[in-house]
Amino acid sequence: MDFYIQMGHGMMSMCEELSSYWSHTTTIISPINVRPTRITSFAKSVEKVNGKLLFDPQLYFPRKYHKNLSLYDYWPQDDITNVEAGFCNNIISSLAQINKSINSEFFILPSSIEKAVNERWNGVQKKIIDTAKRYADNSKLLHTIALDSEVLLNDVKTENIIQYVEKWDIEGVYIVCEHPEKYYLVDKPLWLTNLMSLVSGIKRLGKKVIVGYASHQMLCLALGKCDAIASGNFLNVRWFKPERFESNDDDEKMRKATWYYCPQALSEFKIPFLDIAKRLNILPSLSPPENMVSPYSEMLFAAALPSSSGYGEREAHIHYLHCLRMQCLLATRGTYSETKDSHLMVLETAEQLLKGLSSKGIRGQDRDFGEIIDVNRAAIAAHNSEYQYTLSKEWNEM
Repeated sequence: MDFYIQMGHGMMSMCEELSSYWSHTTTIISPINVRPTRITSFAKSVEKVNGKLLFDPQLYFPRKYHKNLSLYDYWPQDDITNVEAGFCNNIISSLAQINKSINSEFFILPSSIEKAVNERWNGVQKKIIDTAKRYADNSKLLHTIALDSEVLLNDVKTENIIQYVEKWDIEGVYIVCEHPEKYYLVDKPLWLTNLMSLVSGIKRLGKKVIVGYASHQMLCLALGKCDAIASGNFLNVRWFKPERFESNDDDEKMRKATWYYCPQALSEFKIPFLDIAKRLNILPSLSPPENMVSPYSEMLFAAALPSSSGYGEREAHIHYLHCLRMQCLLATRGTYSETKDSHLMVLETAEQLLKGLSSKGIRGQDRDFGEIIDVNRAAIAAHNSEYQYTLSKEWNEM
């Protein structure tokens, strides 16, 4: 499973830096965070360091006014009713020019966020796809599937999406889905199970699947042979928050505590807790595995105290993305069974480590994966019950 950068606030230089550091990667451009006048120069800078680009139109709420999104020519200024019905010639035509200017890998088609998944919804998506066929100059198409939090709590709706996608003339899908109850780490196994089923079902159709606005909790999507997940710096690009596209409030500018991601614990810890770990001589247990060590995290473990190391917000974000990328690259194994077993082992390792840390008072608070481990276990078990036979047979063809 590959890893893509989901652009967020203040990430332009970070995208260039990581594209260079990793030798190659794909960045999903956010029009909220890049002005139209800068998009071409940004694309050229990323291409110089072997980076690739996608463009997310973020047309999730066409009736809402967002000062940054409205700067783009494709953003609808009137006749919104027709746009919502799938009549979007001008939008697709303008987006085609943007995708051409940045030499995008795939053309991400726009779609608004929906609660209802029915024949009307399917009809709108097909109109958008048909329009793209006329304007996209034979570009490979990824159609956006933007879902309200309630959709993935419904088995029937999830299955309906798969059946609809089967008849879409596209190369793949770009899935973004709101979390239930607006939690960063999802605590509902059914929601995660249905997301895994959605990925698996669409992959079995021979289509590419990218899941945007993801976190380390979504590593389990590798069990559905997901092609890539995308994540970014702040939490609002690690989980899909519809309100980010509804208003002009720039909540990314609110600075919060600096966190350190411990990949083997699947958890993040505030730096003062690392100071305590240092005092208790257990800090090495929080150090990343050798294949995930980078200059962005080494400083924490070389200083007399982690809080005196100079490790700040930027280092924390890059370290998280670097570790998550490595975890993604290791997430898919040669067979379905090997992939499932490796994910269960990751959960077991995290559980044992977190128990030991918790007994010493080292906790990740609201970013602690301890209570989420069983959520992922349950989702994996449910997914395995439904898909083990078919995915084991089709793994190498997906």
